[in-house]
Amino acid sequence: MIDRAVDIASKLVDARDNVEISQGMLHDLENLLLTPQNFNRGTAPIEVPTQPAKSYLDAYADYRRSVSILEKPGALLVQKGEIDAWKRLKRQERLREDADEIRAALNYYTTNINFNSDKFILTASKDERSKMIREDRIPDVKTVIASDMGLRYLLRNDILTACDDARAELKYQLTKEADANAADTVDGQELLDLLLVAQRACSKWFDLIDEKNVQEALLIVSKED
Repeated sequence: MIDRAVDIASKLVDARDNVEISQGMLHDLENLLLTPQNFNRGTAPIEVPTQPAKSYLDAYADYRRSVSILEKPGALLVQKGEIDAWKRLKRQERLREDADEIRAALNYYTTNINFNSDKFILTASKDERSKMIREDRIPDVKTVIASDMGLRYLLRNDILTACDDARAELKYQLTKEADANAADTVDGQELLDLLLVAQRACSKWFDLIDEKNVQEALLIVSKED
């Protein structure tokens, strides 16, 4: 969708002096960006989980065992507070998904990622690995998973922010088009710039997906078409 929107916006910039063509492209973008695209068709909504992942619960348990008896009640309260906050954020995110299908699609993929909680592959160079071992800086699995998910959510937010800004700009251009006193030309440059930001963020997000999984997804989509 984003690639298609960038293509149309590029043509819109080139055709800025042709009112009829520009108006047609604006409405093509309206159908693409402002109407549902059914990205999640055929998928069941993911319910809000009742507990965090087992690796996180195990980490809490390990910490409680490591503290003194006097500190255990406080550690338990901290754990309960963090889990309650996590559940609240999950519920809020679920509501946001109902209003934004791009968010829902990205979250659907991320939620279905399965991590091996027993091991991970360290991709650093040989020298970097040796240095990390000497300095006792090898991360644990929980830290690696949190870092991976954090990066995915950061890129997701970049995509969502750029798409929201692009939609707002498109609505502004459509409002100008409907105004009889508006200029005869359509300036789509800002819209294109915003869509390019979304496209770059989306490319970085997809770079985190294994190439094999991408090929499998493309095969499924081609069969649907």
